[in-house]
Amino acid sequence: MSQTGTGQPEPSAKPDKDTLDVFVFPPRDPNRRDEFHWSKRLEVGTAAEEAAATFGYSGGQPTLSREGKPLDRTKQLVAEHVRDGEVLGLVDVAGGV
Repeated sequence: MSQTGTGQPEPSAKPDKDTLDVFVFPPRDPNRRDEFHWSKRLEVGTAAEEAAATFGYSGGQPTLSREGKPLDRTKQLVAEHVRDGEVLGLVDVAGGV
């Protein structure tokens, strides 16, 4: 542990408040849950493309969904109110993945 300016010990493992741990499931296997560690400022579309590649999908316009409703690919995860530990689905805004 290091010391702060007040003489109090500083925790050695501080949680990163800028990172989200999110679980994503693919459309063909809703029981599968893969964990992703993303910056809150990452765009939804970029996160979805990473998840799609992990699940073996390519092409299309993947996005993440909450309760069947697609999230805006152009917004940051934080702007779409994605929470740490949340479970999201992977969908294609063009109609399939």
